[in-house]
Amino acid sequence: MSVSEYPAVLLRFLLRFLRHRFNLRDDMATPADIAEDIEAGVSFRGTNLWVLIFAILIASVGLNVNSTAVVIGAMLISPLMGPLVTLGYGLSTNNPGLLKRAIRSLGLAVGISLLTSTLYFWLTPLSGPQSELLARTEPTIWDVLIALFGGLAGAVGLTRREKSNVLPGVAIATALMPPLCTAGYGLASGNPGYALGASYLFSINCVFITLASFLVMRFLQLPAYQFQDEERARRVRRLMLLAAAVVAGPSVWLGARIVQRSVYEHAAETFVAEQLNFPGSYVVTRQVDSRERTINVLLVGRPVDTLRLRQARQRLARYDLAPTTLTVRQGLQAYDSLDANALRQNLLADVRARQSQTQSQYAAELARLQQLVTASHTDLPAAADLLGEVQVEHPAVRRLALGELVRPARPTDSLPPDTVLVVSLEVRPRLASAEQQQLSRWLRLRTKRPRLELLVEAAPAAAVPTAPALAAPPAPEQRSPARNRPTAR
Repeated sequence: MSVSEYPAVLLRFLLRFLRHRFNLRDDMATPADIAEDIEAGVSFRGTNLWVLIFAILIASVGLNVNSTAVVIGAMLISPLMGPLVTLGYGLSTNNPGLLKRAIRSLGLAVGISLLTSTLYFWLTPLSGPQSELLARTEPTIWDVLIALFGGLAGAVGLTRREKSNVLPGVAIATALMPPLCTAGYGLASGNPGYALGASYLFSINCVFITLASFLVMRFLQLPAYQFQDEERARRVRRLMLLAAAVVAGPSVWLGARIVQRSVYEHAAETFVAEQLNFPGSYVVTRQVDSRERTINVLLVGRPVDTLRLRQARQRLARYDLAPTTLTVRQGLQAYDSLDANALRQNLLADVRARQSQTQSQYAAELARLQQLVTASHTDLPAAADLLGEVQVEHPAVRRLALGELVRPARPTDSLPPDTVLVVSLEVRPRLASAEQQQLSRWLRLRTKRPRLELLVEAAPAAAVPTAPALAAPPAPEQRSPARNRPTAR
């Protein structure tokens, strides 16, 4: 083989390796099993309908009391993924009957979810929006990516022979349930902005999950629905392609708009943090509108002169924000209702971030302590075994107990808490000082603990054990003087 053929051989080897590693058809279920699983999740009646209502109520309670764990639990039991995957499957296999059933089921599920959540938020005495609820009022680029990748993962997991935890994970990640509950809150509280924003987020999730399912089913080349009339089959295929284009077109447009808005808002936040951070002044609120391309900032503290504000406006182009209208208001006399709403949202976001950080720290500390406790219990010998070993060289030891003492670190010390092994002994008779030191050194080597405290106390006479294995040898039998005398003959 000549040197010029090496790149082609290497490329073929790489393609063969990638094809073998990323093959989705090795563990794929049969088309009949896939169709059966998909049709089982499309219908909303009986059990599925009651589970949906209970999941909506659980998610509404979680959003109402700002409990992330409760919201996650509701998403785990939610059956809303079924109609969306069925939509993608029906589009990819040209099955008009299944497609109609999926659309009807999705409409029924959305209607019941909105009715249930609206009724709950209308009756609950807790009316204030929490941070978990406000987080579902406006989609971002990350919601689009999560819906797309989650839909891909869900479709792949649904087509496997061995069902795994993919679908519950997708249900948590894509978060179909909380936006519907947030829309119900908006309807119950008379806040159309919350209802529209949450409905927008739910629509984004639905569109991209359906699109991802369609792409996976198309890639796997599942058998298409068989029509008896070929003319009708061609007509249905054209309608399906048109429906797929109608689904994909708005999704691409919405995704592009969300990307543009997210990029603009990130650049605006960076500009405010870097260019409007004047000495002696503080940014109380910031309002960024990507559609109108405006940035409205309220400053308090030392007044900022017009020259520095003009220089800040000239730097907008460095952050790709031109053209943008920058409005800087100074002093609390310029505080208005929009600032109050923005300040409230900023405070809730800050509280949510601090709660998440605190929970992460607590979880890490708990895991470290659990690992420490587990390690301490696994590498220590049993007390009974250790007592038998000690009594070989020190028969005066009657009892032995092991314990651990965690010495907390001082507030000014950055080192972690120290763990000391405490060995308690009961001896009879007393051990000499040299013998105690020798026993302490041996215990450090035996237990592999450099920090060891030895507590020695005298055992009471009544507490001396009489176990056969540990008892001293019996004293020789005392014979009476009469028995020792020789017998007279």
